Amino acid sequence: MQQLMSPHALAAFLGLSVRTIYNRHSTGGDLPKSIKLGNRLRFRSGDVDAWLDAKQQSLATQTLMPTPGWPFHPHERRRPFVRIHAVAQLSR
Repeated sequence: MQQLMSPHALAAFLGLSVRTIYNRHSTGGDLPKSIKLGNRLRFRSGDVDAWLDAKQQSLATQTLMPTPGWPFHPHERRRPFVRIHAVAQLSR
């Protein structure tokens, strides 16, 4: 039998507030699959683990794509539009 987690336990486990758990549940936000037992909200520990694994895999497959038209690497600390504007004024 799987362990059931309360919203308080899930919030502590994920490092979120209890209010965030309830808000995400009521708005259909990003949470593990839940179970309603009467008026109680519960989460299976297996569903929480599967949800976290899916989140980790989706983050691993995402690649950082530069914004189209961005002239520099996205991690460079520059102000490209100020420099481009200044170069355009100098070339007039």
